[in-house]
Amino acid sequence: MVCVAVPSLAEQSSTSFDVRLLGARVGIFSIAANESRGGYSARSKFTTVGLVGALKRMEADVTVQGRVAGGRMMPVNYNEAIDDGTRVTDVVVKFAPGLPRLVSGDTGSKAAPATGSALSGALDPLTGVYVLLKDQAPSDVTCKFSANIYDGHRLARIDLTRAETRGDGKTCHGTYRRVSGYSSSESRSKVVPLAIDYVPHDGRLRAAQVRVETRYGPAVVKRR
Repeated sequence: MVCVAVPSLAEQSSTSFDVRLLGARVGIFSIAANESRGGYSARSKFTTVGLVGALKRMEADVTVQGRVAGGRMMPVNYNEAIDDGTRVTDVVVKFAPGLPRLVSGDTGSKAAPATGSALSGALDPLTGVYVLLKDQAPSDVTCKFSANIYDGHRLARIDLTRAETRGDGKTCHGTYRRVSGYSSSESRSKVVPLAIDYVPHDGRLRAAQVRVETRYGPAVVKRR
């Protein structure tokens, strides 16, 4: 179960992050969201920059609309458009009613898709990211978080299990694990350690950066 604090009034947020790999800036990631007591919507974009962008341009535009009930965010419609320079996808996933399912589009994987009961209650990738990166009350940042993540083909799992206090801030440590729907090459790094650094901001805690250990080296997503 994923529980997040829901504001009593409509709330809008927008922010962007630099994406760095091995210390080099390789992309910009942005996310904007609208939240209310009964629903939410979000949109994220990613584009490569610098030398990486000159050699291989990649763009992503992702949206989600969902419901909020009992302190839970539940996606309904998820759209993902990605152009990595060689492959263009335009994926539509329906999360409700029933089990999440791919409606249309090419997910770009030749592996057998994820199926089964593990899809029940799964979040889309954007909702999963938004829940972790949004500003939160200090008492809500417990570093106890588990969620299955489904993109229409692949199923992954995020687990935050350990908290580290840093002054008035906090770091949540955990893992990103590929579960099913991945090709053998995609599964080389099946379990990826990650950490999210939260810092005080206007009486709340804000995600300042996400640190991930990839097979290519350390990657950092840092708030601009």
